[in-house]
Amino acid sequence: MKLLAKTSLYYLIFSIPILILSGYICFHIITREVRQSNNELLVNRKELIENYLKENDTISLRIITKSSEATIKKIAKTNAKEISIPIFSDTLIYDKKENELAENRLLSSVFEVGNTNYSIKIWRSTLEYNELFRGIFTSLVILLILLFVTYLIINFWISKTVWKPFYQTVSNLKKFRASDNVIPRLASTSVTEFDELNLSLNVMMQKMIVDFNSQKKFTENASHEIQTPLAVIKSKIDLLIQSENLKENEMKLIVAIDYACSKIIRLNKTFLLLTKIENRQFNTTEKVSFENTVNNSLVFFEEHIQANKIEIIKNIENDFCVLMNADLCLVLVNNLLQNAIRHNINSGNIEIFIEKNKITISNLGVNNPIDNQLFERFHKNSTSQESLGLGLSIVKEIVEVSGLVFYYKFTNGKHCFILTKDNINELK
Repeated sequence: MKLLAKTSLYYLIFSIPILILSGYICFHIITREVRQSNNELLVNRKELIENYLKENDTISLRIITKSSEATIKKIAKTNAKEISIPIFSDTLIYDKKENELAENRLLSSVFEVGNTNYSIKIWRSTLEYNELFRGIFTSLVILLILLFVTYLIINFWISKTVWKPFYQTVSNLKKFRASDNVIPRLASTSVTEFDELNLSLNVMMQKMIVDFNSQKKFTENASHEIQTPLAVIKSKIDLLIQSENLKENEMKLIVAIDYACSKIIRLNKTFLLLTKIENRQFNTTEKVSFENTVNNSLVFFEEHIQANKIEIIKNIENDFCVLMNADLCLVLVNNLLQNAIRHNINSGNIEIFIEKNKITISNLGVNNPIDNQLFERFHKNSTSQESLGLGLSIVKEIVEVSGLVFYYKFTNGKHCFILTKDNINELK
């Protein structure tokens, strides 16, 4: 969920209890004001009736009583307290027009004229609290819906205007590569926070480019400087091996040194390759055919396949074509086939199944699924001295930089390595 939408959602959620509390307060304020207004009106009418009684204005009194909003009756003598205290109450009175009982505010009092006491009851229809509650509740629901729609409109407007520089910055960052040595131009904005963000990002990207170039230069120099003495050592060892004056023990030692030197040379080349992959130094891309790449790789490993008596089973439905670097594609296939050959059983087989959007390379081997840590550097299950423990880690790196999807599964006693297209790089 976007930050702006999440913030608006919180505002909307927090506004619900505030609206409920506001409705509760409005309900009580309205009912109190209506009650006070009715009380004042009833008191005024009571005083008017008392004046009519004092003046013995029977005509006016008859008009008031016929209005069905007051009753005046003579009653027996009562004490002075009851005469002076009016009583307000709520009551239900039948409404002939509505044909139902309606809520009314009632004032009851006793008034003394001469030696006669009169019971005065005056009432006035008032608001029905149930209808008032429903009205306020409906208003709050409508207000909540209006707030929600308003939030959507405001979010859309803010997203298209205020947050536009932010999204442009994010888009530029996605395209940024330290290997390009180019800092993308970030959009200027009137928002202080966005300006500070852009300034920090510019400083960070500059440092990344400097660090990348330093690391790249160091790697290349280190690889070159190491490769030269290793080549000298290797050539000297080859000369020693050709010597006729060596004893058997000395020959064994020299062969061991030669093997270790060869392994260091391969490690150096592999590390250099991994560094180049991680630094995105393979920028050139083209439409690569995995069918052709597999065929070329099988020719390269033909002697190893025959030596191990491994049967190659190919099933090609459609060519698997991907937009990527051709050299990396060859390294990828070579590592997968080399892994399948090295960890196969004697007289085993390798199945290569190529579809339009997928390639599967499976081989026989140990009757257990491999550890996922094998995709990490220097982790290996085999005791083979030839294995550096870097083959699958190189595959993983190439897959990531090429936008592909790579996964492993163990089924029917076979180790299956599956490579599929990412939707972004899929060729139609």
